[in-house]
Amino acid sequence: MAKPSKSNLRFIKDPQLDPYYIQLDDYCYIAQKSTFSDAGHEYQNTLGHYSTLGGCLECIARDDAKSKSYDSLRSFVERFEAKTRELKTLIK
Repeated sequence: MAKPSKSNLRFIKDPQLDPYYIQLDDYCYIAQKSTFSDAGHEYQNTLGHYSTLGGCLECIARDDAKSKSYDSLRSFVERFEAKTRELKTLIK
């Protein structure tokens, strides 16, 4: 019989979040992003630690919106708000 793990780390790896995922422990939600080097090595970037799932999803939406250039502030805000709504529908 396998010995139970003592690790308190758990993950939410939903395909709709890709390339992001959420690491959780007993105290917080940790927004993570997987990136790959030119050589194909995978790296995990920690975006932040949050006390609520909603805050963690907002961080992911913000990082997603910041991943490209915009011609106007309005375009950026619209992308950020659309991504925030998209992610929050996942938890309703």
